[in-house]
Amino acid sequence: MSAAPVSDSLALIDLAGAEFRLVDPRAPHLRVDDLAPHRGDGIFETVLVTRLAGADHLHARELHFSRFRASAAMLDLPAPDPTLWHAALDAVIADHRERRGDDEAFTVRYSMSRGLAEASGWVLSIPLDAKYPGQRAHGIDVITLDKGFPAYVGQSAPWMLIGAKTLSYATNQAAARWAASQGVDDVIFLSHDGRVLEGPTANVVIRRGGELLTPDPKAGLLHGTTQQTIFAHAAEAGLLCSYTDLTVDDLTAADGVWLTSSARISVPLNTLDGEELRRDPELSEQMLAWVLGG
Repeated sequence: MSAAPVSDSLALIDLAGAEFRLVDPRAPHLRVDDLAPHRGDGIFETVLVTRLAGADHLHARELHFSRFRASAAMLDLPAPDPTLWHAALDAVIADHRERRGDDEAFTVRYSMSRGLAEASGWVLSIPLDAKYPGQRAHGIDVITLDKGFPAYVGQSAPWMLIGAKTLSYATNQAAARWAASQGVDDVIFLSHDGRVLEGPTANVVIRRGGELLTPDPKAGLLHGTTQQTIFAHAAEAGLLCSYTDLTVDDLTAADGVWLTSSARISVPLNTLDGEELRRDPELSEQMLAWVLGG
């Protein structure tokens, strides 16, 4: 696996004081016993930033922040102040752009940790992985993995935090390493009773004729902001958009299958468990235009 891109800009957020400050991202800032690095006890969002009409645009800003608030509530963390967090986001975006001096797209990741005595937060800029454009253009090969629990487990076990975007990503990272060890690019998680869930960092979208479908978030997955953006534009374009249970057979019979996420946007699948899938290059281009257009 390639090394993580190095950040250019970082803001530390003082939640109690309702203020933030820009700091050197390469200097140490968290204690090792902070509950974020120590136990993954926190939440985050990763948001795409591109240049639109000569200005930086934070894509799906409100969708991301709404999910951030919901995650905070699920983890009993302080309700994030939108004025404070959005100001910190804008400051990091401006600082990153000034340091880079280019118009390249990048992401900002904002996080809240339970901390030690009190919660803390930060916003970090992250350059995009160089492999993403190639994946969007040429597609990827994917395998399925059983996640080990039934669909809709979150309905009976809310303490599992199904649907919260937490910092506990060890399983997701392990799945990515497993994919690489099997000679493929990514995985799609299945519930133990055979329903399609999501990828480690992406949602699954398929086309079936004039309809786009994606698994119901209540089945045990994160409600994706990019998927929601695509569905909103697709509905305006006359496509029927549905949340429903899907199986592997639905994916292999589909007219196109994509993984969607903030950083990669929409990536078509070439194969699933070694089986060739149908491709829809025209819709792939349309999805990209829908997301990048605003």
